[in-house]
Amino acid sequence: MEFCLAKIRGQKIVVHPFFLLFLFLWLLAGLPLETLFLFVLVLLHELIHSLAAWYCGIKIDKIELFPFGGTAHPDEPLEFEPRREIIIAAAGPLFNLAFFLFLYNYQHLIFSLFPFQYAHYLFLLRANLFLFVFNLLPGLPLDGGRILRALLSLRMGFFRATEACAGYGKVFGVIFFVAGILLTYYDFIILSISLLGLFLYGIAGRQQRSSIYLFLRYLVRKEGKLRKTGVLKGEQIVALESTTIIDVLKRFRPAKYHQVIVLSRTCRVIGQLSESQLLSTALEKGIHLPLCHLFHRGAGYTKRPGA
Repeated sequence: MEFCLAKIRGQKIVVHPFFLLFLFLWLLAGLPLETLFLFVLVLLHELIHSLAAWYCGIKIDKIELFPFGGTAHPDEPLEFEPRREIIIAAAGPLFNLAFFLFLYNYQHLIFSLFPFQYAHYLFLLRANLFLFVFNLLPGLPLDGGRILRALLSLRMGFFRATEACAGYGKVFGVIFFVAGILLTYYDFIILSISLLGLFLYGIAGRQQRSSIYLFLRYLVRKEGKLRKTGVLKGEQIVALESTTIIDVLKRFRPAKYHQVIVLSRTCRVIGQLSESQLLSTALEKGIHLPLCHLFHRGAGYTKRPGA
């Protein structure tokens, strides 16, 4: 369930219910102006992501606001464009850093233009610094996790990189949840840190569970891209016949088309499988099927002569 805040040129801006609960907690604590500041900062943070996506040639269909920032939903899988994902993910935290530096260095100008109380000025400083540091933590769904996944996917493949970074996100979620509970004794508003950790853990777990479906969707798109362009960079993978399809898929890397050489238990070549063959079998018969089943009579694939 989500609440639509606005729609600008086909791009929806929605607020996650958890963020509304987060804001309500701040209002309950008697911090109306700080609540407004926080909401505006999160919105600007996410709009900067959207602007960076536009610069990279990516269309954003929807912006979803979370307590720590949000998620920009592109009309194509951005996760498999590592360089562009790094640029877009880094844009939000860098905006908060730039805003923090501006507030810190031009304090007199700020007070001459706006009737701020010093406490509100300090809140803006701390909020921007927090959004900068927190969003750069190396765990999904945070911006730092997206940057780390983009870097890791070039070496270990998207699927395994997502599992690792989502795992880090769940760890950070537990840390923030426990820290918020322990520190609530000193200030009621610190309870929001626990809510933040709980939300972070849930979103990280959801991304971990859905990674395989996102990955299969991308493989379908990559196959279409190959048909359209006629050429993609290739890479070979060698696997034993007992290896499951999912274990092979986990090792696929972005922007590469893979050819899998299948070996028997005695390490003799049984045959070869293309990425498209693995994908069609995964969608039809499941991702946990061993590769040897693809070479049985009637399976649509034949063993190499002499195997």
